[in-house]
Amino acid sequence: MVTVKKQKTSILKLVMLLFMCIFFLSCVQERRPGRRGFKAKACLECHKKNLKDLENKYVHSPMKKKDCEACHLRHGRLPVRSFRERQEDSLCYICHTKMKSAMDKTEYLHTTLKQNKCLPCHNPHSSENKFLQRKTGSELCYECHDRAPFNRTKRHKPLDDGCLVCHASHGSMHKYNLLKEETELCRTCHKYTDKAFKNAHKNYPVESGKCSGCHTSHSSTNNKLLRETVHTPLKSQQCSSCHVPFTDPNPFNLLMPDGELCYSCHEKEKQEFNKDHRHPVTNEGKCLSCHSPHASDYPGVTLMAINDLCLNCHKDSPDIKVRYPHKPIDEKGCTACHDPHASEYGFYLKESEKQICFTCHSELEKDLNANYTHEPFTAIECLKCHDPHGSNDSNMAKTGLTCYTCHKDKEEEFFKTYVHDPVNNSQCSSCHKSHASDFAGLLKKAQSELCVSCHDSMFLGIEDAGTHPLFRDRDCKTCHDPHASDYVAFTVMPMGELCFSCHKEMGADLKKYTNKHLPVEEGRCTDCHSPHATRLRYQLLSLPNDLCLSCHELIVTTTARKGHVYMTEGDCLSCHNSHYSQSENLLIKTGPALCTECHSNDTEDLSQAHNETLSNIRQCLSCHVPHVTEQPGLLKNVQHTPFSEGDCEACHE
Repeated sequence: MVTVKKQKTSILKLVMLLFMCIFFLSCVQERRPGRRGFKAKACLECHKKNLKDLENKYVHSPMKKKDCEACHLRHGRLPVRSFRERQEDSLCYICHTKMKSAMDKTEYLHTTLKQNKCLPCHNPHSSENKFLQRKTGSELCYECHDRAPFNRTKRHKPLDDGCLVCHASHGSMHKYNLLKEETELCRTCHKYTDKAFKNAHKNYPVESGKCSGCHTSHSSTNNKLLRETVHTPLKSQQCSSCHVPFTDPNPFNLLMPDGELCYSCHEKEKQEFNKDHRHPVTNEGKCLSCHSPHASDYPGVTLMAINDLCLNCHKDSPDIKVRYPHKPIDEKGCTACHDPHASEYGFYLKESEKQICFTCHSELEKDLNANYTHEPFTAIECLKCHDPHGSNDSNMAKTGLTCYTCHKDKEEEFFKTYVHDPVNNSQCSSCHKSHASDFAGLLKKAQSELCVSCHDSMFLGIEDAGTHPLFRDRDCKTCHDPHASDYVAFTVMPMGELCFSCHKEMGADLKKYTNKHLPVEEGRCTDCHSPHATRLRYQLLSLPNDLCLSCHELIVTTTARKGHVYMTEGDCLSCHNSHYSQSENLLIKTGPALCTECHSNDTEDLSQAHNETLSNIRQCLSCHVPHVTEQPGLLKNVQHTPFSEGDCEACHE
């Protein structure tokens, strides 16, 4: 019994061992035979133009080894040249790990590196210049930096030796990518302890401040490399006009607080600033919030360019980074309209809100006397429609503003089946003026001329004979809605009703008659008539016979083409009324009375053919067809034999 139990245990262990072997073997990577016929091809076999890169003096290491896949993916994964990394600097840092480590610790990075780019300065394959630079020295810097500030009359000597004398090419722990802190950097050339240096600075310890507060670091129009706009006391070297004597323990302390000190010279300005609306910094006497006390590269010794200075505080509004900035802001800055210090008007405007716009747009002021003026314009509320700083709309309309903002009822009114293109495209100004007009509805032209300005081809070659009087007089609005309609062609009402609104007699007569032409009954007047003009009378779209047969084509069923339809004189209207009739088939008269209008003479041939006078005939259509036949005399094609043989007496007495 024990033996059997041991055997079962051994078998169970063996099965478990076998299972575990199969399980672990299934996890081993499958080995497959190598693919045949797909040997990798060298990149440069196709990209032969890049072979020239190997001829340059300095070749990038992967390029020299022809190891294109160090940077590129052979088959591609990401757009643009199939780079291994989407971000440019990340691709370079795969190899340049020390550079990455250094840049991660650097406080101030070169702008191109901030933008994660290396290629603006370096060629990725090869170059004739060291470090694979695209150009040498300062010429490379000028690819991005404007030359003008570096080429004024007096140039800083290090400029001739290149930008890298003072700046680090990739980044630095100091502002402006300087190699050292500003005063320490200047100290490498300028000896602060020299007598000449001290005399030039009136013995004030300027080395404890910043040299760039007074001097430009690149070039200037004056011999002392001072900035372009210099405060008068500095220009005349009267430092003690504002500061305590240089012998004082704190020689840069001011003689009196900021605002008071400035007004000690600028007394006239102080009086001018005594107005109802004062800029907070002016009111608080914080002149140095906007002005440099020494020198600046901007007019008025401001710390920055006017717009940058204003937006330094007014960060959220206004938004001048729009497609169409207001022209004064673009050309003169914020101070074109605003006084930066004080004003008698709100928002520190130079003129009242109702007059400020007219200082430039003087021609619009005359429009106030026009026959018709837009309500906001009449009230001179320009800001109801316009953004005074700029807009993404060419007319400087406020963002999101449309005419429907005020004219809400019109938006619903124009929500119809057929909408005029200018309305559909929100181009109200195609037809209307926004400020004033001499025509009702603020139209750009008289209504009779306005439609023609787009639909001019419709009015070419019109003649009085076939011209609708309203069309001739260009009175489009009587029939058409200029904005939108639920009816085809923007008509003001259904076509039939529209025509009968003028052609009242025809509308009244239509009710009296039992037989009506189907297009007339259904109000489809334009099936036969042009609503505008043709060269035919009654504005018919074609000659009567052709027009009628365009619908009644089954009338012509023969190849002989003989009969009434092809008369040389007369037409369908010789027998039929065009609109309505008391007679069937819209006939002018009934029975033989119609036929005898033309066939009224009892000629010998007619009398012989009918065996009696025409006046005794009661029904012509018993023997004849009215339109077309292949038989002579318009006789019916199928005839009784005695009749076809002219033997009437065979049946009749």
